[in-house]
Amino acid sequence: MSSSAVDRYLAELERELRKRGVTSARFVEETRGHLNDSVEAGVRSGLSQDSAEQEALQRYGDVRTVAKKFAAERYRILQWVLVAPAVLMGLGIAWVDSRPHWDDTGITAGCLLLSAGLLSLIAPRRPWLLALGVGLWIPIHLILQKPTLGSVLGGLVILAIPMLGAYAGMAVRKVIGAVA
Repeated sequence: MSSSAVDRYLAELERELRKRGVTSARFVEETRGHLNDSVEAGVRSGLSQDSAEQEALQRYGDVRTVAKKFAAERYRILQWVLVAPAVLMGLGIAWVDSRPHWDDTGITAGCLLLSAGLLSLIAPRRPWLLALGVGLWIPIHLILQKPTLGSVLGGLVILAIPMLGAYAGMAVRKVIGAVA
């Protein structure tokens, strides 16, 4: 059983999921099954087809809310799994940057930018968390080495680099999801 209201709902759900970087045809098909079952139950209980569809759609919820909840659940575990590599990358970059013979700020900044961007490309939710995992270690080292206002401000400037990378990665993921 397929109806125009349900089909429109499912098409909009698919668009909303793609905006959030989710391309799960399985979830959309499961939703179709639930909605069709609900419509059939409504018709059996004496509602007209249109009324049963409207009731089923209303009970299922707003498309944006459903897509947002599904995307949040889907990426929750991935997000926390990626925090560990973010911290390890950040510690590695900070270790290299703290070596006395290392003086290439451009390479350090590029590593911070790219690692936060790539991690955020994989998991587009909470890019700030991944950016902190990658970029917090150099500012901590600077502040512990020389606790002055200048090192705090310098640390904030350095922390802006992985933030920029993480939000750029999230934006690329959204563009890819919207185009696909």
